[in-house]
Amino acid sequence: MVKALELSVKEKQLHRALVLLERFKEHGDDIRVNKTNKLLKKIHDNEFITAFSGHFSAGKSTMINTLIGEQILPSSPIPTSANLVKVHGAEEDFAKVYYHTERPLYFQAPYDFTTVKEFCKNGDVTEIEIGKRDSLLPHGVTVMDTPGVDSTDDAHRISTESALHLADLVFYVMDYNHVQSELNFMYTKNLLKHGVKLFLIINQIDKHNNAELSFPEFKQSAIDSFATWGVNPAGIYFTTLKELEHPENEFKAVKMLIDEAFENHDTWLETTIEAAFNRLIDEHKKWLNEEMKAEAEPFEEVISVYSETELADIFSKEQRLKGNKKKLAETVEKWEKNFVSERESLLKNAYLMPFETRALAEQFLISAQPNFKLGLFFSKKKTEEERKVRLDNFASSVRKQVESQIDWHLKQWASEKLAEYDLNSEELQLKAQNLEVVFDDELLTNTIKKGAGVNGEYVLNYCEEVADRIKKIARVKTNQFKETVILVLKMQVENEMSTIQAELNQTVKAANALRSLIELEKTYEEKATRITSPTGNERGLLQGLQADWEIAQQDVQFYTRESVQPAEMSPVIADEIKQPNTNSEAIIDIQEMIKKLERAISHLKEEKGFKRITAQLAEKASRLKERNYTVALFGAFSAGKSSFANALLGKGVLPVSPNPTTAAINRICPPTIENKHGTAMVHLKNENQMLADIAQSLSIFGYNCLSLDDAYNQIPNILAHLGDDSTEKIHLSFLAAFLGGFQSYKDQLGMSLTTNLEDFQGFVGNETQSCFVETIDLFYDCDFTRQGITLVDTPGADSINARHTGVAFDFIKNADAILFVTYYNHAFSKADREFLIQLGRVKDAFELDKMFFIVNAIDLASSKEEINEVLDYVHGELTQNGIRFPKIFGISSKLALNQESRMASNIDTFKQEFDHFLEHELTKIAVQSAEADYNRVLLLLDELIASASEDEDKKVQRKADLLASQETINSLLLEADPEKLSSRLSQEIKELLFYVKQRVFYRFSDFFKEAFNPAVLRNNNRAHLKKALEELLDSTGYDFAQELRATSLRIENFAKKLLFERFAIMEKELQSIKREITISQMDINFVDTPDFKLAFEETDRKPLEGTFKYFKNPKAFFEQNEKKIMGEALQKILVPIADQYLNDEQKKLQTYYQKMINHEFSKIVTNISSDIEEQYEAWLQALSDQGKLSEWIQIRSALGK
Repeated sequence: MVKALELSVKEKQLHRALVLLERFKEHGDDIRVNKTNKLLKKIHDNEFITAFSGHFSAGKSTMINTLIGEQILPSSPIPTSANLVKVHGAEEDFAKVYYHTERPLYFQAPYDFTTVKEFCKNGDVTEIEIGKRDSLLPHGVTVMDTPGVDSTDDAHRISTESALHLADLVFYVMDYNHVQSELNFMYTKNLLKHGVKLFLIINQIDKHNNAELSFPEFKQSAIDSFATWGVNPAGIYFTTLKELEHPENEFKAVKMLIDEAFENHDTWLETTIEAAFNRLIDEHKKWLNEEMKAEAEPFEEVISVYSETELADIFSKEQRLKGNKKKLAETVEKWEKNFVSERESLLKNAYLMPFETRALAEQFLISAQPNFKLGLFFSKKKTEEERKVRLDNFASSVRKQVESQIDWHLKQWASEKLAEYDLNSEELQLKAQNLEVVFDDELLTNTIKKGAGVNGEYVLNYCEEVADRIKKIARVKTNQFKETVILVLKMQVENEMSTIQAELNQTVKAANALRSLIELEKTYEEKATRITSPTGNERGLLQGLQADWEIAQQDVQFYTRESVQPAEMSPVIADEIKQPNTNSEAIIDIQEMIKKLERAISHLKEEKGFKRITAQLAEKASRLKERNYTVALFGAFSAGKSSFANALLGKGVLPVSPNPTTAAINRICPPTIENKHGTAMVHLKNENQMLADIAQSLSIFGYNCLSLDDAYNQIPNILAHLGDDSTEKIHLSFLAAFLGGFQSYKDQLGMSLTTNLEDFQGFVGNETQSCFVETIDLFYDCDFTRQGITLVDTPGADSINARHTGVAFDFIKNADAILFVTYYNHAFSKADREFLIQLGRVKDAFELDKMFFIVNAIDLASSKEEINEVLDYVHGELTQNGIRFPKIFGISSKLALNQESRMASNIDTFKQEFDHFLEHELTKIAVQSAEADYNRVLLLLDELIASASEDEDKKVQRKADLLASQETINSLLLEADPEKLSSRLSQEIKELLFYVKQRVFYRFSDFFKEAFNPAVLRNNNRAHLKKALEELLDSTGYDFAQELRATSLRIENFAKKLLFERFAIMEKELQSIKREITISQMDINFVDTPDFKLAFEETDRKPLEGTFKYFKNPKAFFEQNEKKIMGEALQKILVPIADQYLNDEQKKLQTYYQKMINHEFSKIVTNISSDIEEQYEAWLQALSDQGKLSEWIQIRSALGK
């Protein structure tokens, strides 16, 4: 009965998965199709999966080996798991290697597991499955090891993430020293978003040092840090596999948890498969939502300019505008029709022939009869006069009637017709007011019908015809007015029509977009509701899948040594690691050189002509006696930098913690008279520096501030924000530290505080204090500082402070030695790699190889072979980043601080090589310089003795020659100028910057790949694309700035070379005039470096965002050609912008270094003049003062060779 129930549950699960598979296929969700296919296989095989994820070298493989009870997976402190590795029990031992496209490779028992291990390290393989006949794993249980989450390979990330959704139990393993890595927080937060059953394992706690931090404090700090990021796993375990009896070791609890899960895996499976269904449905709904958003984006863009109120009225507005358009289209025709109609009505109502006018008409008609005659005498004249009077009377009456019955009404009506459509132009109004019916008297006479008798009927007919003729004139007049008005009205209508049409077009577009959105939402809602609805094809689909699985199980290629070889792994290094060596050259006797210099000074400092050169000797003697060195210490967070510094100092001077602290620059200096041992000078940031740092962090969250008080008031609101990524978290931490310490330090900003060693550690280790610190000078007496060494503990390579990039380069450039510390099993982060690339750029520009690379914590190694393997790996990484022949030392700072274990720490081996570099390689240059000046003294003395020994005649001639040559030399020096160097400098800068552009764009595809990666672009969210674009511009812009910094060093060396060449030419010219002239060595030093802003900081983003059109969805982007197309499109836009940037920087570099050359050249000429003046003074004295000869001979004898 129980078995039947189990089958029933399994059948239900299979059916449910098949329904989802069909729907996902129907909707085109390939990612969910792939996941569901794998889930179906998992349900079918009843497979329980326990997955291990985390950083490489966090001990994942070793943890699995320990749980299984044998060395089943390769474990190493360098990257190994480049692929998914699955281990489970089987009837026979086998190993199976899966590829992207080729058939799987099957290793039959017995097989050489070393060969399979090589495949485990091969990144071209997607997955490796290992079956163990005698495995301790229960039947149906699989353990999965994933590639390190810090893998930079897109394919690895995708395969890891797609596999983890199948896991019933996930353990995220991290190294003790890297708990606080942002990658941990981001990755685990993302895992929880996907609903996995997550447990955290903080491994290798045997590294913990209670002297640095109590374990309960460390434990709570780790728990709190994850909680701050919103990561609340099912459990957190602290383990070590190196010291199984460690009091804090919770490995047994992990083992118990796994054993319980394995024993009851059927029950777990039911729960996790149900969770997987829910997760897939949730993911698909989100995918549908993203697809809908992508499809809706063009429609959303259309309606984005409208308010909600406007959108609510958009359909009504559409109808109104269409109605308005139709109405407007009929305006002219309607106006014209109304015009004619109203005019006819007006004329019809115009009563032109009242009784009085008709009576006058009758009198006029009578007078117009041919037989009309008035009087007997002079009757003709009187008749004509009478006729005219009667015509005038009639005409006058008619005109009055026309004026009152037509003209006045026409004018008023015409104005009203204009007003109907706001036709208020003066021209039209004038035409309306000028409307009047004008007729000649002929109209009255011509209307008379010849032969008609005058009677009442004819008079009426005549009057009516006259009225009609007058109204006809009125029609003609008004028609002219009408046509003029229509022309104007048409223009007005066309303008209004254009406006309405434009508005209608936009409204129709918005209305259609809104309709599409409504329809789209409806469509996707229907899709979402159908996700779990059966299609009826499930049974047939399962049968097909089972057949496919069976075929896939058999479709393998069997491994033979001859037929298949693992892909050749690139050798890590090409040559031997440079081991510490003892320089075979004779040890320079510095003390003997100092004695020689002091002897020369004591004999010659008061001698005329020797004051300048003895002052130079005194300066060099002082440098040799008080040798001071600046040693810059670099390394990323948790590289063991502070711990290593303490090992050098012999005591725990710098606070050490696995938790990150805000970066400041700490200088550990030899004590002075003013600053005794244990004194610290804490230099706080000034208000402007603090404000700039705070503003930078606030801007991440869209805030700005006018003052520190303003920021202080805003920050509590921002701290409520959990932060979505590592950048936000880092800035939140800084803002929280500022908030905690502001009231204590706001009145001390810009000040330098003198404090003791205990308080110093607070300023270094306590974030609420250290965030206000710019630099700290600690004066500390120990063997290391007694060598004259100032150790500068620099901010990490991953510092968020923008100023630190330039500061770091200044230390690289000006420090006497550079120490870069990396951790024994720590992968180089992006920040590390960028810093190492910068070191590689400039390494060959230095006269000496002053770089030392420290691999800290070699005490973690299990054997000497493992140490060499790690050192080989680091050597290869450094070489790959452009650092040729690196000097690498493996040490243990932990062992070095304990006198009993110091010998095993290997720090003395490093110190021996390092001290030799300081005491001999560096000092050798200073000694050689001092030796050259000392020999100048001897040559000058020999010349003076020879001159003073000559006879008087020769002295007179020699003196004349000296004065002449001195005048010639002075003229030559006056004419000397550096202008000839300008063109060569310009050409060199131009050429160097050409290669800068080439190198940066050579890396562009890598920057693009890092920015536009699957972890960021999980969906079609445009904001993610913008974020990726910003990262790309930051990386590329930063690389330009870094390249320019490195180039500035090459330009500086070239400028020095130009000056040295010019100096040599001048020296040769002077010696051609006076062979005995000797010039003191040049000391050219360009301390400062120009500032370089990041490229693309002010570049308009809109054209660049236009390339987002190539991104349809993550699958198409990464699996098809969209990624390449977008990258090429972005590069095409950025190239001309980069050209302008480099052009601007070229001008800046030309101006800067030309100014430096001019300045240094001026110093050279001044020094040469001073040297020559002193030498001539001595020579002239030798020719004039015979008494000095014996004294000079004695001095020369005392100085020896």
